[in-house]
Amino acid sequence: MTIMKPVIHFFACTLLGLLILNFTQAQDPQWDDTSRPDWPQQFLDVEIPSTVDGKIQPAYFYATSQDTPQPLIVSLHTWSNNYQQRDPLIQEILARDYNYIRPDFRGPNNTIEACGSPLVTSDIDDAIAYALENANVDIHNIHVIGVSGGGHATLIAYMQSKHNIRTFSAWVPITDLSKWYYESLGRQTPYASHIALATAGNEKYPDVQEAKKRSPIFMDTPVELRENSRLYLYAGIHDGYNGSVPITHSLEMCNKIIRDFKPMASTELISQDIINQLVVTRYMPGDGKQTISDRKIHYANQFEDKIQIVIFDGGHEMLTEVALNHVPAETVLVIGDSNGAKKGGWVDQLQVLLFNDTFFNTSISGNTIGFDNSGSESRNSLKNITNHLTRYDPEGNRINKVLIMLGTNDCKNEFDRKLREVPGLYNQLLDSIKLYYENRSVPEIVMISPPPYGHDSILQEKYHGGARRVQQLNKDFAKVAAKADVAYIDVQSALWPVYDELTRDGVHFNEQGYKLVAFLIHRALLPE
Repeated sequence: MTIMKPVIHFFACTLLGLLILNFTQAQDPQWDDTSRPDWPQQFLDVEIPSTVDGKIQPAYFYATSQDTPQPLIVSLHTWSNNYQQRDPLIQEILARDYNYIRPDFRGPNNTIEACGSPLVTSDIDDAIAYALENANVDIHNIHVIGVSGGGHATLIAYMQSKHNIRTFSAWVPITDLSKWYYESLGRQTPYASHIALATAGNEKYPDVQEAKKRSPIFMDTPVELRENSRLYLYAGIHDGYNGSVPITHSLEMCNKIIRDFKPMASTELISQDIINQLVVTRYMPGDGKQTISDRKIHYANQFEDKIQIVIFDGGHEMLTEVALNHVPAETVLVIGDSNGAKKGGWVDQLQVLLFNDTFFNTSISGNTIGFDNSGSESRNSLKNITNHLTRYDPEGNRINKVLIMLGTNDCKNEFDRKLREVPGLYNQLLDSIKLYYENRSVPEIVMISPPPYGHDSILQEKYHGGARRVQQLNKDFAKVAAKADVAYIDVQSALWPVYDELTRDGVHFNEQGYKLVAFLIHRALLPE
């Protein structure tokens, strides 16, 4: 009996180890499935010649049946598979009737040509070009999405694609191949040998320098090209424990992108303490108040309108029911004055709340509805509206919404005798927007009341009497909006009771004030 106990203990430990290993490897199959299921007949199996080496690259393709341009979804297959892998998004694609393409980009990531090589980027770009040529695509609504190995490819596209892509969604992505090689080696998964094959041509020893070249975290972010793009990073907090990719890949990638956009970033970064807390305990104090689908969010962060990361309660997976929630995104043109132009002003705060949307902010200090403020035509919105529309919507199909918050500067002392003209000038401004889109779809126009003025005791002399004038304009603007059949948001009435706490000079807001203005606008814009 004494002899058998160590043996029993040995086999028990071995069995436990195998169960743990099998459990670890069993979490990935649905996201790294190598089976070849049939696809719905609506998806065409097409061939795309590579613009680099001429090799034919296959893809599944679906073109919308709608007459108006629709978004394009570029869905990237996982690590061990190719384009034939069944995509859980396709039923939603059919339901929404979006354009769709699923490129092969050299198949499984175990060859020199695959796994983040330059050919991968060109193949993805070739597939996008094919869809643009053969489908009715809204060129401002191209969205790349991938999970696991597809998340790795999504980040490769973010770094290297030449196309103007609206969003990139990387679910549980691999961001550092050299690090993942050793992580996979320790977990005894096949991915270590794949990295070695792809970077060095053998199954045992990777080329570390080549692995770094194929790792998004070591690539230069194309800051200018991605100025109006959004990057979404999603990771299940238990990945790395019962999945193959530790969440540090996503967390560290988020910090890398933030630094590339803002080299002096500090408070914007995810701290090492938070990273350690998430990795070691898989728990954040105070978490669980927010959810994504039916999952608890353990940690979420976003930097400006550039990148958002969500660590949710889950493993190595994509939450397919929410994967397309940010499509289609809206493009918003803003016309405002200094309260909108200021860094951290109401426009910036609203962008935080409407992360999916792209804002073109034309606000400038001193802007009016129809006067040459201080003799400057650049501060006359009526004279500049066509230029703004021509610049940001040259083909008349890009802007979805126009937000206008004006009136503060029209209430200055110098325009007191012209106050009666202001509603008529606002009518002309609205007519100019509608005329620009003649015979085309007019964007939703939203008028926002000017905010309150402070008491004359804290105002500069040029603004004295502004409180009375701006209250009158609020009433007049509501009538203008009703007559023009456009939405009107009255933030003035809501802000007036607490305005003294939100301003120092009676004209401009403090940080709390800008956030409150954005909140009021955001709440009003939500569908009923």
